[in-house]
Amino acid sequence: MHMKKAIFIGRFQPLHKGHCHAIRNILQKEDIGHLCIIIGSADKKGTFDNPLSFKTRKDILEKVFRTKIDEKKISVLGLNDCESDDIWISNLKSIAPDFDIAFTGNGWTKRCLESVCIIEKQRLYDEKHLNGTYIRSCIKEGKDISSLVPEEVLRMISIEEKKLF
Repeated sequence: MHMKKAIFIGRFQPLHKGHCHAIRNILQKEDIGHLCIIIGSADKKGTFDNPLSFKTRKDILEKVFRTKIDEKKISVLGLNDCESDDIWISNLKSIAPDFDIAFTGNGWTKRCLESVCIIEKQRLYDEKHLNGTYIRSCIKEGKDISSLVPEEVLRMISIEEKKLF
């Protein structure tokens, strides 16, 4: 059986349990040999929509999925935003050149990748609460998010970064 190389693209602002559920589901597929997690908007930080730096997001993902990274089942890469969809695709293909399938729940990402590879819609569970906008709003309002994010997120977001929410 041909083992496929998959990509999963997200901003992970912050990584939440919906992302983790999706990533674990992808890794359970028998035909997926490697998953490349692409951190989108890697060049953005310091705003409400993109408070966390690429480094913080990568560090969190690497802590949460350390054993799968050690087994070389996962790699984590960053992808900057672009003014053009074509340039974005070209940049994606330059950092992850041989992917067979993309998992996404994002309409824009799906549209960009349709002509490049197989797309499998990735539906997150509890999309009402497990989405970045809702979680960032909870942080801003001082609400408890411990049921929504892995504990590494709570430990690794710095005091300075929390001020951005």
